[in-house]
This record gives sequence, structure tokens and C-alpha cells, in this order.
Amino acid sequence: MPVRYIEQVRLHFPDHPPYQWSTYETSPLTPLPKPLSRCRIALLSSSGVYRKDQAPFDDVKNDLTWREIPTDVDPRDLRISHFSKNAKAVTDVNTVFPVSRLRELAAEGFVGELASPAFTFMGRIFMRTRLQKEMAPALLERLRALAVDAALLVPV
Repeated sequence: MPVRYIEQVRLHFPDHPPYQWSTYETSPLTPLPKPLSRCRIALLSSSGVYRKDQAPFDDVKNDLTWREIPTDVDPRDLRISHFSKNAKAVTDVNTVFPVSRLRELAAEGFVGELASPAFTFMGRIFMRTRLQKEMAPALLERLRALAVDAALLVPV
């Protein structure tokens, strides 16, 4: 059963004007070029997670920066600077940045390999044009440089 995300957001924020969702005529889904067990997977998360030795994200909307986090990171060295009250209440960082779970899947052979680094950024970016023309292409370039076959985007 699919999650009715847009309806859930509207129920969760009844006092706000309806969010203007982006729609696209093409599907973002592309068939995998090979079995998942042979794929190099990248992790991306809009959780605002950063390493404790990195600068935190701005806690305002529209921060178009990202952090690169080695996938061998100790989760205890991670912090969350996301402005969402739900993100601030996170006690297990793997619920928003599942790096430990993906390392386990790679060790089991379920996925071929976890690419390093992983990427985190802030969700709730309203500057769509800059997101589409600046941030997304720059991240895509980094993913191509890492020779990934697929990316797992964890939205927060």
C-alpha cells in the first residue's frame, strides 16, 4: 500500500497554506543495470546530518550546501542540525541516515558495495530553480565520479 505522503503532510500542517509540490513529466526511476548484489550504492539523506568535526547546516530553510561523510563513520560522531522537530527528536541516526544498515547489507552481499562518501543536506529547500540547476547537478557529478550504479535517497 503506497504512503499518501502529500495528504499526510497536509494533515500534519493544517494551519499552513498547501505546499506547492513539484511535478515532473518523466519518471525518476531507472531500471538497475545489473543485480543489486553487484551494484555500488550511494547514500543521500536530507536529514541535515553532519560529523561533529564539520560545520552544522544553517537551521533556516534553503541551505543548498551538503556534507560528505565517509561511510565508515562511527554513528556516535554524527549530529543533526535539521530544523524539523521530528529530526531533532531522533535517537537512532540510522533512521534518517542508515549508513550502518547499508554497511550490513554490503557485508551480507545483498548490495555489492556502499560508496564512500555518503551525502547529506537539508530538506525543505524552497529555491527549486537553484536546487535543480546548481545543487542537484553538482551532487550528480560527485556521484558519477564515484561510479555508483544507484543511489538511495532518504528524505526527512
